[in-house]
Amino acid sequence: MSSLTVRHPEDGALLQYLDGELGRRQARKVREHLKACWQCRAELEELQATVNECMRYRKQVMIPCMPEPPAAWGRLDFARVDAELARESFTARLGRWLSPRRNAPLRWALSGAMALALAAVVVLQLRETPKVEAAALLRKAVAAGDSRPRAPRRLRILSSRGPLTRLAGTASVRPAAAEIEIARHFETARYDWNDPLSARAYAAWREALARKVDEVSTLDPAVYRIRTTTPDSELAMASLDLRKTDFAPVAARFEFADHEWVEITESVDQLDSPASTVAGTTGGTPRQPGVPPGPSSSEFAAAPAAPAPNEELQVVAALHEVGADLGDPLEISREGGEVVVSGAGISAQRQQQIHNQLDRLPHVVVRFSDPVLPASTPAVEPATTRDAAVPAERPTYTARIEQRLGGRPQFERFSGQLLDWTDAAMSRAYALHRLAEQFTAASESGMSPEDRRTLRKLGREHLAAMQQDLARIQTTVNPVLSGIGATAGAADSRPAPMAWQAASERVMASGHRMEHLLAVVLGAASGNAGGNAPSDLMTALNQLTSDIGQCQRLLSNE
Repeated sequence: MSSLTVRHPEDGALLQYLDGELGRRQARKVREHLKACWQCRAELEELQATVNECMRYRKQVMIPCMPEPPAAWGRLDFARVDAELARESFTARLGRWLSPRRNAPLRWALSGAMALALAAVVVLQLRETPKVEAAALLRKAVAAGDSRPRAPRRLRILSSRGPLTRLAGTASVRPAAAEIEIARHFETARYDWNDPLSARAYAAWREALARKVDEVSTLDPAVYRIRTTTPDSELAMASLDLRKTDFAPVAARFEFADHEWVEITESVDQLDSPASTVAGTTGGTPRQPGVPPGPSSSEFAAAPAAPAPNEELQVVAALHEVGADLGDPLEISREGGEVVVSGAGISAQRQQQIHNQLDRLPHVVVRFSDPVLPASTPAVEPATTRDAAVPAERPTYTARIEQRLGGRPQFERFSGQLLDWTDAAMSRAYALHRLAEQFTAASESGMSPEDRRTLRKLGREHLAAMQQDLARIQTTVNPVLSGIGATAGAADSRPAPMAWQAASERVMASGHRMEHLLAVVLGAASGNAGGNAPSDLMTALNQLTSDIGQCQRLLSNE
């Protein structure tokens, strides 16, 4: 699954969730995310397994090896003790103190210290294991990459500055301003910008770090993910997805210290790729242009055959009717003449809904594994008030917003409502982006008119829902920000894209910027150095509104 499609909890959030240390609002969001993300459920299970192993080790190894504690003291008769000490010589008293029985507490204390040291070694070894796994995977990936023939690869790059494409291993003749700025970030972090989607570049950056934390996980049965965080580089976090069959990199994400982010995937022509991808995002098999419908004969016109109905698109449309294209962990693949829809960790009720939608379609097979949720997931009481994630030292404008709203409770209701609307809007942005990634302009041109209308209807519905949430956000936030002196700038006057697929990338980039600025304004994130976050947020909302309207116009041109 592409890293572009799912937003995972931040570092440490799963462990805090396991320990019951998250606020009610954050715990609810993590719990809802776990229902739809098998990757994070697997990470949570690994955390729980590690805790269980430590507890089992302490119970079975450390505690049995500890000596018995010293015997309880009797009543103290100070008068008798003083009389005895007066009669004893110093040598006798010293010998009595060093006797085995009197020295038992000291021996017990030393044994306890040794046990704690042993536990520390075990914990250190558990923490070192991901580093070993990451290094081994990267060595294999580098060796596999060196054995493959060098071929030009076109990279799709998405960042807060917008989408762009470039050829790996080459320098752009006239790079755009966005590419120049991204390249500067990579050069500052000492990461090879010439071929950023490669195991060799990732390994070289990782090996140069003095301090780092590695995580190795499995996204699905076909992909490994290596994730490295560090405080010693301008590149604070990087992740690399490797295909298990040949250790080829398929996606990467980079997060820099100044909150700039970059996501890179290899751009593959959909006409040449098999129809197998994440639910809601598969492109199908286009017709072969110029092939006559029957035997070659001068008696028949050599007209091309009409394209067959796109079965994958029919599945996507059916899932869309029950909202299963907005984050459910589903995959669509083709096996021979059948379209297979599979998923894991989905509740029985949701499985039945999906069966009801898909069982009526021909050539569609639905396969589910039993839902698996960690048994140790802490129970969190329903939230009666929202816990806005606001640091102790809030920016001045955050405090001013709170003062303007009339107090902390009003600010929490205000921020909670805005974050809910933002989550809903971004889920639509991700769904639209997945459609655009797999149903490219090239594959869409091979569809029948009916399938094309279905595809564009799905896109328009996602945009309409996103626009509705965005209108709520603007109506709520603009008067408050204007009241503290914020002003909105105009949207960029960029040339309109030629296809709605390209416009959807702009929607995604603008949505990410709006989401980050809103978190900064509400005190839930830091950043925006040198800027005015309230004014920048109002400008970002205008930009997103403009990009949504532009994409809607392109989708309406049939």
